[in-house]
Amino acid sequence: MGEAVLVFPAGMPEGLAFRDRAKARGLRVVGASSLEHDPAEGTYEAWERLPYVNDPGFDDALAELVRRHGVSAIHTPHFVVWRHLSEHLAQIAPGAELSGADKPEDSERAYRELRDRVAATRAPAFWPALPPKQPLSLVERAGLVRLASTIPGMCGEAKMVALMEAMRHAPNGDIVEIGSWWGKSAALLVLLGRRYEIGNVLCVDPWCADAMVQGDALLDSTSVDLDTEEALRMFEINLAPLAGGRLNYLRLRSEDAAPRYVPGLTVKSDAFGKTDYCGQVAMLHIDGNHARDEAEKDCALWTPHVAPGGWIIFDDYEWAFGEGPREVADAFVAGNAARIAAKFQAGPALFIQLKRCHA
Repeated sequence: MGEAVLVFPAGMPEGLAFRDRAKARGLRVVGASSLEHDPAEGTYEAWERLPYVNDPGFDDALAELVRRHGVSAIHTPHFVVWRHLSEHLAQIAPGAELSGADKPEDSERAYRELRDRVAATRAPAFWPALPPKQPLSLVERAGLVRLASTIPGMCGEAKMVALMEAMRHAPNGDIVEIGSWWGKSAALLVLLGRRYEIGNVLCVDPWCADAMVQGDALLDSTSVDLDTEEALRMFEINLAPLAGGRLNYLRLRSEDAAPRYVPGLTVKSDAFGKTDYCGQVAMLHIDGNHARDEAEKDCALWTPHVAPGGWIIFDDYEWAFGEGPREVADAFVAGNAARIAAKFQAGPALFIQLKRCHA
């Protein structure tokens, strides 16, 4: 019959995720539940009903299930079941391995560590062009970092904290992101845009394979295997609960979206409905194609829209696969020195704030 793994309780979200990982490895997956009617029934190759873990007959029923299906490993996403099996599985089913279940103390420790990390991450110091709004509390900062961290992507905690600080010194206007992919940084931008009443977020990304060629052989060979359609679906899923009419996207290359960006722009999508934009940028996050000519194009097309006192973020100013973002950012700084009020680096990103009045 082949090696089998048991998932119990099988209907919990983490159990379903483990089921999919195990099936992808070619394992035979048995699901079990104590519920009389579990919606997960029918999604497993084999299905069993077990008594509740505190039932006197649980151990014997589990031992019989393991024997009958040839189970070599048990995965449980429920910490009470995990605790019981961690103490008694050797007697119930000798040789079967146990995995899963974050224990409550694991979650508590993770939250403490997050809170301590965020508290220790100092906001960048700079001379702002605009008066600040009220800073976020430690709880708010930690909450934003945790929420954004549930979305895959490359936006690190130092950059997140820097965004929180920069946006409380931003003018009113649109928040424009060039290159959004799965939406990690976009989630932070829309939450901060709402918190500080800055404006709506416009994400510009073509989500197409040929726009991902950036001139590094290793990077490009890896990128070619990415599913761009699924990336867009992930972006929509990640942002749908957060958008609230304050975020939308243009599925276009940067140079094709730029001519559409005018005062009074309205963007509509099935995922986010209708969003209005004023046509003046309070914060520009440049994180599209990092090849020198593409980054240069993004800079030339979009920085003229940035309002006095507004921000420009050149992501991946330090980048493992080339110097494109750094060269473009350095050229912008050199050519606009008289207009720049503040400049600092956070993580791999370079933050630039324009002066309140253009020189």
